[in-house]
Amino acid sequence: MFTTHKDRLEWSQRLLQLQPGNLDCFNIYALLLYDWQKRSNPAYQRYLRQKKLFHQGIASWREIPAVPQTLFKSCRLASHTPQQTHFTFLSSGTTGSHRSHHYLTSLDIYQAVSCAGAPIFTSSLNYPSTLPDPIHLHFLTPSPKEAADSSLSRMFSFWMKKFGTDKSRFWVKDGKILLPALRTALESAIERQEPLGVLGPAFSFVHLLDHWKKNPLLLPSGSFLLETGGFKGRTREIRKPPFYLQLSSLMGVPDHNIWNEYSMCELSSQAYAQGTHGKHHTPPWARVLVIDPTTNHEVKIGQCGLIRWIDLANVDSVLAIQTQDMARRTRDGFILLGRLPQLPLRGCSLNAEDFIPTI
Repeated sequence: MFTTHKDRLEWSQRLLQLQPGNLDCFNIYALLLYDWQKRSNPAYQRYLRQKKLFHQGIASWREIPAVPQTLFKSCRLASHTPQQTHFTFLSSGTTGSHRSHHYLTSLDIYQAVSCAGAPIFTSSLNYPSTLPDPIHLHFLTPSPKEAADSSLSRMFSFWMKKFGTDKSRFWVKDGKILLPALRTALESAIERQEPLGVLGPAFSFVHLLDHWKKNPLLLPSGSFLLETGGFKGRTREIRKPPFYLQLSSLMGVPDHNIWNEYSMCELSSQAYAQGTHGKHHTPPWARVLVIDPTTNHEVKIGQCGLIRWIDLANVDSVLAIQTQDMARRTRDGFILLGRLPQLPLRGCSLNAEDFIPTI
């Protein structure tokens, strides 16, 4: 199960047909995947046995034991053999630090859900679509050719192929953001009044603010920005409200057309939030629980805790992951608050901080 191309295609189709409110179907799929993973994933099985959870009866997706995200750094959390691994995503990190490894047999499911996820939010939440087809997409990351182990670069390459035009580009090469060429491309689109999207790690946008703040670019109507990652613990920290205000002033994009994408290399799905005060929402094939770490139970609406993902697209590893990210639970989503204090740096912006702008 989940190993042949046919099985994986059928699973992808099931996920993409899920409806947001259909928790019964989500529960069936989650328990099915959990049962397979606890038998097929040796590291997960050892973890469950150590915690005396392997034989514990599970009736709900909320009860599925979640592995600490840090185990991806020390264990091979894979439901297949090393010989069956064809792709490996690595978490962002500094040289010499331990990095998470996410081993995949194929990119098929990741491609399907990452392409389906973004338009779902803009349409299901009654917002104007941020990904009209086609649109110029400008990525402030390396391409997968330069960063084959980056899940973000890979997702952006899928978006370029599905949603982009022939003018779409990756603008980081050899560790440098190609600012002059990027600005020329944006100015060309402005002259033709063609909407576009600029997407990348949060700190890549800081480089644009630093170098272009005295000469703003007013992007055409319908353009959007999408940033990933935050600044907590970085050498430079910027709060979200002033950050989005600066981006809006720099590029003429209204707050509601600035998006945050929240995910990690250990996951296959993403959550999105719109604007400064937007709540994050997951697609129908993923759920987030906000957990009280002292009780291991979900907090009440309005309370804060740690994010736990249940991701049905995480076929090749583990579907339930306990993160070290903090959030406030809301009635229909969650508000991302950042990392638990006193923890090592992690996230897309860690690498983006090291990009060297070419002036």
